[in-house]
Amino acid sequence: MRHALFVCSLVVTSLLGGVASAVADDFFRPLDLRDAFAAESRFYVSGIVGSSWATLTVDEPPSAVDPIFTAGGAAGWAFDREAGRLRFEIEGRGRDALGLAEADAEQSAAFRATDGWSALVNLWRDIDITDKLSLYAGGGIGGGGYRVALSSAVPAENFTVDGNSATGGFAWQAGGGVNYAVTDRITLDLGYRFFAIDGGSITATSRQDGVPVDTSRLSSAFSASELLLTVRIEEPFRRKR
Repeated sequence: MRHALFVCSLVVTSLLGGVASAVADDFFRPLDLRDAFAAESRFYVSGIVGSSWATLTVDEPPSAVDPIFTAGGAAGWAFDREAGRLRFEIEGRGRDALGLAEADAEQSAAFRATDGWSALVNLWRDIDITDKLSLYAGGGIGGGGYRVALSSAVPAENFTVDGNSATGGFAWQAGGGVNYAVTDRITLDLGYRFFAIDGGSITATSRQDGVPVDTSRLSSAFSASELLLTVRIEEPFRRKR
């Protein structure tokens, strides 16, 4: 009995090792774009919703830290590979407002970011675990931005600082997740992303007794850890064709 169990364990270990080796060889094999586009490919569209644990800093800490809602969509192409798929897509998303307000007996300060957006070009690599289940990893680059309104006041000195500017810059994300194929055309994707927008700047005006006395540029930074649920539909126009 022990001998049989030992033989079975060796067989299972050998099979798993072979699968892992094949996946590793396919994952790290250099990508030839001609081969990729020559392979079978399918167009898809995606709807994305999720929560962003976002951090917004204006000039210097303290920072606004809150979970906010994010939603958007993507369109792309999935190319078959030996152990999964390579997916190239264009993604656009928006984000809810995020802000911070503080006040004491001597002064008050507040800032708030609205109209958050991002547009990225992504590359994801799927690795099949079963016929329906796969893991993926990858990332994207592009642009993003938001509008910041800020205000600060020292009532005893009748001194205020205010500003309202749109800022934007280079944006990127990286992450991974799990795919589950509900049907041959519909896939559910639960994933994690770390998203960030390069630091921007905001115009602020200082006023004494209501009269402008100075204009300055304040730095800002936005980043977020995001948990996203995506519904991916492949060949959405197949029925029409």
